[in-house]
Amino acid sequence: MTIQYIPTMCLNCSSVCGMIAKVKDGRILKLEGNPLDPNSKGKLCAKGQAAINMVEDPERILYPMKRIGPRGSGKFERISWEDAIDTISARLRMLRKEKCPEKLVLLYGRDRSNGFLERFTNAFGTPNKLGHRGLCSLNKRMAIRAVIADTDWETPDFANTSYILNFGSNFYEAHQGHVGIMTRVAEAKRNGAKLVTFDVRLSNTAAQSDEWQPLFPGTDGLVALAIGHVILRENLQDREFITDWTNASLEEWRAHYQPYTPEYAEMISGVSAKKIEEIALEFAKAAPKATTITNRGAHAHENGFYNEWAVLCLNALVGNIGQKGGWCYIPGDVNVSAPQPGPLPPKPTVKTELSHPSELPFVNQVYPKAASSTIFPYIAEGKAQVDTLFSYYVNAPMSWPEGPSFVRDVLMDENLVPFHVVVDAFNSEIVEMADIVLPDATFLEKWDLDARNSHELQPYVGLRQPVVPPPGECKDIRDILISLAKAIDEEMAHYFNFEDAKEFITEWAKVVPGGVDHLIEKGIWVDKTKTKAFTPYLEKTGYDLNDPSIIIDENGIARLKGNQQVIGRVWKNQIVKGFATHDRTFQFKLHTIGQLSHAPILPVYRPIPHHHQLTENELMLTTFKWNVHTQSRTANQAWLTEIVDDNPCWIHPETAERYGLKKDVEFTIVTKEQNGKHTRITVKPFITEAIHPRVLAISASFGHWQYGRNAKGKGYNPNSIIRTKMDPVGGGQAWNDTVVTIERAAWN
Repeated sequence: MTIQYIPTMCLNCSSVCGMIAKVKDGRILKLEGNPLDPNSKGKLCAKGQAAINMVEDPERILYPMKRIGPRGSGKFERISWEDAIDTISARLRMLRKEKCPEKLVLLYGRDRSNGFLERFTNAFGTPNKLGHRGLCSLNKRMAIRAVIADTDWETPDFANTSYILNFGSNFYEAHQGHVGIMTRVAEAKRNGAKLVTFDVRLSNTAAQSDEWQPLFPGTDGLVALAIGHVILRENLQDREFITDWTNASLEEWRAHYQPYTPEYAEMISGVSAKKIEEIALEFAKAAPKATTITNRGAHAHENGFYNEWAVLCLNALVGNIGQKGGWCYIPGDVNVSAPQPGPLPPKPTVKTELSHPSELPFVNQVYPKAASSTIFPYIAEGKAQVDTLFSYYVNAPMSWPEGPSFVRDVLMDENLVPFHVVVDAFNSEIVEMADIVLPDATFLEKWDLDARNSHELQPYVGLRQPVVPPPGECKDIRDILISLAKAIDEEMAHYFNFEDAKEFITEWAKVVPGGVDHLIEKGIWVDKTKTKAFTPYLEKTGYDLNDPSIIIDENGIARLKGNQQVIGRVWKNQIVKGFATHDRTFQFKLHTIGQLSHAPILPVYRPIPHHHQLTENELMLTTFKWNVHTQSRTANQAWLTEIVDDNPCWIHPETAERYGLKKDVEFTIVTKEQNGKHTRITVKPFITEAIHPRVLAISASFGHWQYGRNAKGKGYNPNSIIRTKMDPVGGGQAWNDTVVTIERAAWN
């Protein structure tokens, strides 16, 4: 049989790079990058190439199963798909009849069905489609969405930039879109661009930077504010952008930044005042070909939202937003270019404490259903009633804070979670707590339309298609939900009038020239009819000042007379789109925060409680990702664990010497909870100067007690001692704020 070259899209991390599978006789010989992908341009990292291991894993779940022993015992028996669908649909049908659909909770991990799960929950009537966004990037996404509203992720023009300020992103290894970013940054550096990284750890990105500044955890926003102070002090700001496109005057900007001196920032962050001044001058003078980038090092804190906001404002200060070589943005949702086929179910009107936590009012307005840290505490406290938990592509006992302990206890309690359905391809830690297990297809065996924000600043649509058939009785999640919806009742079936996943994708892809056939052949379609999205806020609306169908208020906001829809704002005697915020400006002031959360309405530095009163023996615990692993999803893949199969604790030599720590000899890290209880984890040290002296760092990819022979029993899971704590404004989990002490090593 001849070799086939089948395009698809990777899902071994969140970058979703285009790939081509080289297939012969039903077996994948090689996975390579698709050169048509506008982001990765034919490049593929180790994770993408190792995805073959997922398909060929000899320990895959192949058939539906039903629990026959106590929950957590791992004892199951094989059942038919018909029995599984009948059992689940009967349970869900009863919830509909009893008019309590909100007692269904759908918990997902890396969902790239791009709306299909929500189609199901909306049709069922539950608002509880809950994911891991609050554990991943919520503070960052909240800040971007609140400030510009056009998207929730930046897309800097790295290839043309001259200066990059990186706050806590490790894009050479693990940032969303890291392959596309890394190659463009490398190109920019060859052309003379400067990269400055602020991070507690000398990551691969920090190592490739022109400068590495190891700041104290959670002080990124303070450093950004001090940089802004210098820019304003030296009168290097972009006066026109501030005046025309922000919701504050230059005088308000100056007054706000005045207290944030480099000397103050040095005292708290540890970054020298002289270096802050130097960087500020270089950044401002490089603008508009200058940009920032951030990630978990900056936002995974209790003050993460404000850190992100402060960094964002640096771009407004120097006027590089939407400029060539500057901080650009473009929506990354495939539904913008390819809307879902109808009919679409209405959104549920009911809200629950799981979907809209009352303690996070600002999140509920800006990014509803995104909080994650509250899910299991609220279930345990009885703030939300759960009948059926449906877990898809998620491994909460491994990936949630306190996952191996508290989260596992909640899932084990049949009074809290009476019925639990898990869809998974592998025997993960959450599978052992299921009542029904449904065998998932891997991404190399399923159908999706997908896309990310395009670094070419032109929208695109990609296809994920089966390159080999799924083994055993594994099924695509779309096929599972179509069958389940049709089994529940006719009302739900109305929104799932498709024979299978392929028919749904075929209908969805009709908006793409050439339809699904073009995507099956090429894998990617780039919309070349759209000009590159530089200065999208200056896009013309098609209306002029004398148009009788519009009205313009005293603030220059243009609305349609009939429905009062905002269409843009007046700028230089024309009506342009502006930003997607309520007044079409970049939001230096967020009045809604004050109204809803009683928090500062300007990007301030919010000290994290206790961090700057650490005793001599207290340290900060942080986490990070390896370039060959993604959270808890890849340790079962043999090729990747051959490269990295352990996660020792990074510790500075001064700290190691103080505690008498020795290479490869385990020691114990202790954290004290608010209730006085101590939790411990015993780890090996990796003694290196590439870490801040007051910081410990452990990657979050290991410590499995299930998940197959390649993963089980290797390394450590730091989540077991990381407390559930979130940013009270942005809602993101504070992964990097855990205060710990070290117990002396257990040797004589």
